[in-house]
Order: sequence, then structure tokens, then C-alpha cells
Amino acid sequence: MAPDRALLPDSIHHLPPGSRALRATNPHQWLALTIGVRRKRALPGLTALDPQLPARRHYLTLKDLQDNYGSDPAAITRIEFFATSHHLVVVRDDRATATLELAGTVANINAAFGVSLLDYTQAQLGSFHARTQEVSVPAELQGDITGVFGLNNHAVLSRRPRLGTATRASLAQASHPWFVPSDLAPIYSFPDADAHGQCIALLEFGGGVEEEALSEYFRRIGMPKPDVSVIALGGVATDPLAEPEATGEVMLDVEVAGALAGGARIAVYFSTFDEKGVIDAINAVINDTTHRPSVVSISWGWDENQPFSNGILWSPAAIVHVNQSLLAAAQLGISVCVATGDDGAEAQLRDGRAHVNFPATSPYVLAVGGTTLHVAASARGATHVTEVVWNNGPGSGTGGGISDVTPRPAWQDGVVPLSINPGNFAGRGIPDVAANADPQTGYFVMSGGRYGVVGGTSAAAPLWAALLARANARLGARVGNFNALLYQKFGPAGVLRDIVTGNNDTEGLLDGRFAAKAGWDACTGWGVPDGAKLVQALGGKP
Repeated sequence: MAPDRALLPDSIHHLPPGSRALRATNPHQWLALTIGVRRKRALPGLTALDPQLPARRHYLTLKDLQDNYGSDPAAITRIEFFATSHHLVVVRDDRATATLELAGTVANINAAFGVSLLDYTQAQLGSFHARTQEVSVPAELQGDITGVFGLNNHAVLSRRPRLGTATRASLAQASHPWFVPSDLAPIYSFPDADAHGQCIALLEFGGGVEEEALSEYFRRIGMPKPDVSVIALGGVATDPLAEPEATGEVMLDVEVAGALAGGARIAVYFSTFDEKGVIDAINAVINDTTHRPSVVSISWGWDENQPFSNGILWSPAAIVHVNQSLLAAAQLGISVCVATGDDGAEAQLRDGRAHVNFPATSPYVLAVGGTTLHVAASARGATHVTEVVWNNGPGSGTGGGISDVTPRPAWQDGVVPLSINPGNFAGRGIPDVAANADPQTGYFVMSGGRYGVVGGTSAAAPLWAALLARANARLGARVGNFNALLYQKFGPAGVLRDIVTGNNDTEGLLDGRFAAKAGWDACTGWGVPDGAKLVQALGGKP
């Protein structure tokens, strides 16, 4: 490397195993990159907000975020000069989220960032372009550019549909173990609330929204269709017919959130499947002054410590920048619910280690695990609820465990144990909460012209998002990130309904070491919603 250039910290990026280089990426191909920019000052942590109830919290405004913690103007000036000198175009300048989007030809991008992009193919991830070198920038930009995303565009997210045995279902069935989403509102004691003033953001990375199917679905379940907006970032395709399987997942999110959120609007943000796409999607929510989401649901993730070439699929810089974006969202009072995954504690890797998903392991999100829920009426008409950890054996069960990458937040001290993996890292434990996710007791949904039953923590996350939208409406204040309150007050006080039966050792290789118990556990967190109690607690009532 030339002496007038500097390596970008945390920019090392491993190729997935089995990747096969095909050719140098077309030098004339046009490429867009998201660039992290030095902030005027570092974003503060949440310690000032953590102990406060929503009504007493003073969140930042978007203007506060931009004026006090946004991009350093001097850094922007230097980066713009650098871009021009390398024939790159600044196509987006997001001061509040401290990012720029630069675009140009692959040849000019290679020269600007000291890389050589190649086209690859890999059995699981398909075709993508990537670099193997660390990114470098001119020495005078050291510290000004904090990350470069889009040089590798292979997937860092995954989500698979979890179908119940009733792949085709009908409300005409006399009895069934599955639920229309709205059935779960009384079971989980959702508070009555007019949430029309709230907006739930759904982050999606494939598929589209079937508008006609939504109208039919909500007519069929006897509920008004929610106001749904589609936001396509960077011109990404949103044709629901192009990716039917991904569309089914999108429809699950929209139908669960729409049926439970008390009239809240739904904004569906579509982005690319890679690191750049995740950062862009979260930042779009932060900058959206039209829809102004107060709650976000993310049903996608990837194992943070998956052993790809002795590294992880996520680059360290991407984890840092996603966390920064999630922290910024929390500073604005936006609650973010993230599914913990559906592959149990081993994530189907069968390597003798426990695995957890990012971004569920971010300290700035509410990580949502899954249960198996049965509701039966006794002969005398009483309702009997049985709920255990979702574990249907290999490849089907709630994610949960201890991070080997993200340090344990202070509010988990004394609650979350060390990782069971070599090194026994003191990491962030997930999930924080849970809800029904077993596909056998799943959710009645519609997609592709068919009704069916689908489960997964990807249904539990929008359920929790809907509950928080109702809570915001009921309290007249944004709940935001309430993890510290959950771990230090609400959980120990029994505000949620604790789940004490089962484990998420779906492969049977971890000796059942993640078992449900009284209090927090790495299967269902502090438990499932008791919405009325939670809203009372958030409002400061005993």
C-alpha cells in the first residue's frame, strides 16, 4: 500500500466458504456505495434515558440529531473533493445519519478505495461481487470515512418461511390449533387503543406487497385493511410475483402487524439483501419525516459468528454501523423489534457451538423469541392457556443464546450468564421477550392467492411491534428502547408472563443447556406479553 494511504479500520471481509471467483467485475459497471462519515461528536449512549418512563423521556428530534451528532461538515468537504478527484458522484447526503452515497464505475471505485472487485458464485448465496482486500483511503481522509458498504453485495440476511401442517387453512374449520392474528390480542391482554396516529416500519429485503390479497385477507378476517405504504430504496424491485417465497414473508409481517396494531399505519421499506441495504433501510426510517415510524419490526438476520473462513459473514465495520444507526433510532424514541431466528440455539450448524443472530444481538433492539401456544376452552367455558418454548426438533425452534461478538450491556449484569462457547465471552443475551411462533400453532395468513398457516419468530416480532404501537398510543408517549427497564424492573416484577417449560436445543447437541426457567432465560427472555400490565408499568402504575 502506498505511504499516502491508510487502511480503514474493521474493513476486513471474509468470503463465504465455497465461493468461486469467476472474473474481474466489469470495470464499466455502475455501483453505488454507502459511506460512513465522521460525526461532529459521538452519539451518546442511552444511560440518560434508560431509567426513565416514557412520559419523562426527552428524546432527540431529527434536527437535534443532525445539528449535534450529524456529519462533520469539514469531513464532508474533504470526502466530496476525494469523490470528485476519482470521478465519483455524491448522490445522497444524509447528515442526520452521518452517511453519504457515492456512485461511479467499478474501475473508479477500485482506484478510489484500493480494492479489486471480482464476481463470485457460491452455492448458498448465488452470484455476487466482492473484494478480499481491506479498504484503504487517502491518508488525509483517515477518520473522515468510517465505513464503506456495497463493495460486497452477497446476502448477510436470511429468512425462511415456517409452514404449519395446515399449508391450506380455512376459517370454516370447526377447531384448529392455529390463530387468526387478531385472536392473540385478548390472549396476550393487548390494551384497547386507537393507534391511527402511530406508524410501524417493516424492513424487508425481497418480495413485495400484494395489495389485492391484503384487501381480501382483512375482509375475510373481518377487520379494516390498514393503510400500507411501500418505500423502495435505491430503486430496488418490489414486484410480489418475482419472489413469491419472500413475498409470503412480507405478507406475514403486514398481516400480523395490521391485524394487531389498533389501526396503526404500516410503512414497508424494501432494500437490498446486503450490508449496505441493512444500513440504508434503518437510516431511511430515521430520516422519514412523512411516515415518522415510532416502531420498527425486522424479521431478518444472520448468525453473527457463522464460521465462514474463520471469520463472520458480517464485517466488523457493518456491525458497528448498524449498531450506530439503531442507537440513533433509539435516541429518537423509535422501538426496534428483531426476530431471534427459527433454527434453535445451534442455528443448524451442528458444530458443537451455540449461535445467535445479528441484528437481534444489538443492545439497541428488543430481541423477540418464540413459543408454542395452545388455548383450549374447558367444559365449563373457562379458557386454559398452555405455552412452552418452541422446539420441534432439528431445524425448527426459537433462536436464543449469548453473543460472542456484542458485549453484555450493563442492564444484563447479574442476569445473563457467560457464553457456553470456548472463551466464555460475557456477551449480550437474547431474546428479551417472546410470543407464539411455532408453525403448528401459527398464524392464519394469505399470500399468492392461498390461505395458510405460517409461524416463526418472524411473526412474533411484528406482534410485539403492534403491541408497542398500541402502548405508544395509550401512553401518549414513545416507549422507545425499554430494555433497561425490562431487565431491572419489569422482568423481575413479573410484568410479563414467564415461560418456564422447554429448551431451544433443537439439534440436541448442547445438552439442553439453554432451558426455560423462572426469570430470564435464553429461550423466551422474560416471557410473553401481558399487554395490560406492561402498559401500566410503562405508565408508572403498579
